[in-house]
Amino acid sequence: MSEARGGIGPAPEHAALPPRWVHYLAVATAVLTFVLICAGGLVKSLKAGLSVPDWPLSYGQPQQGIVLGLFGGTLLLGLAWVVLRKKALAIGAVLCGTGLASTYYFFGPMPGWIHVPNVSAEHGHRLLAGTVGFMTAVLAGALWVTDRRAWVRRLGVVALIAVVVQAVLGGVTVHLQLPPLVSASHGSLAQAFFAMLVTLAVATAPGWFEERPLIPQTDRKPLQRLTRMMVGAFYLQVILGAAVRHAEYYPDYTDLSAKFMWHLGAHLVGLLWVAHTFGAVLVRVIRRHGEEPALMRPVSLLTMLLGAQILLGIGALFIRLTETEYDPSALKLLVRTAHVAGGALSLVTAVWIMLVAHRRLAPAVAQGEGSGKDAKTQLAQTGTAT
Repeated sequence: MSEARGGIGPAPEHAALPPRWVHYLAVATAVLTFVLICAGGLVKSLKAGLSVPDWPLSYGQPQQGIVLGLFGGTLLLGLAWVVLRKKALAIGAVLCGTGLASTYYFFGPMPGWIHVPNVSAEHGHRLLAGTVGFMTAVLAGALWVTDRRAWVRRLGVVALIAVVVQAVLGGVTVHLQLPPLVSASHGSLAQAFFAMLVTLAVATAPGWFEERPLIPQTDRKPLQRLTRMMVGAFYLQVILGAAVRHAEYYPDYTDLSAKFMWHLGAHLVGLLWVAHTFGAVLVRVIRRHGEEPALMRPVSLLTMLLGAQILLGIGALFIRLTETEYDPSALKLLVRTAHVAGGALSLVTAVWIMLVAHRRLAPAVAQGEGSGKDAKTQLAQTGTAT
């Protein structure tokens, strides 16, 4: 699907390959975001969300004036760099942002905080989040300056807005004492943000700009549509899983247990929808594009991830239903956190498949429509066609 069609397809002819460092920055930000999601899952598993009871500070540190000054300087210099495109402004923004991040490291919540498990988990989560937010701001600015594709630039801005909203949701969860709806929204948005960064990493890779013939399709439903349905199903399942994870469950309280069971039932129904949409994509890829490594690799990976996710989900559910008192054992923490991490990897792998389908496959042509000449013309199209 070309840029002219408004989709996430190839770059138009006038779009040059962005600098290699922009791709590396996108990859690094995506990797660190995955680490952040795992850290957030660990915070929930440890029940450490309120171990640091204030936000945006941590036990009153660092000093508010220092933080606000550095934050304002970073924001103003970054905006000036985007508008004026002067390297000195970019360097100043990076230095201010580095200083802002450093204050959180040097002014910890308390002496020896790193040795207090719950405090180190929660404050460490905040440190990672601040670093990801800073890197996302730099990435969004870099894409706006160096990338000619409108959809990539807009996605960079949306990712920046998402990380700001995510930070605010994290603060609200602390101030409102971990309300389930806000906490589940915080976890769900984190997964969507991760998918955005993976999309930017893929779209800035040199391979995205390689000129290759588009693979023709003759099926009634194009693979692009099937993959979009699959990504939607996976993300819905992520939301339902977050609802289960943040729902209270106490066997002695009928109302709370009933609400948890409703969330669990919806999550299980969501699994059926995920299996249906992924099964349709799997069958199509094997039957029509089995010799295309760019599609077979992520589909095979997603098959393994789904199998692991189901096993981890069963383990996490067993722990949840049989645990009569809080037990922060290493195995239980690992199973619960790995299930969150597996959901994130499954979602972005589905996004990867969708991106490849839009990048490498031509729009579907119904059986009996078009001439042989049209088919040859379609096969001759390259990735840089507008």
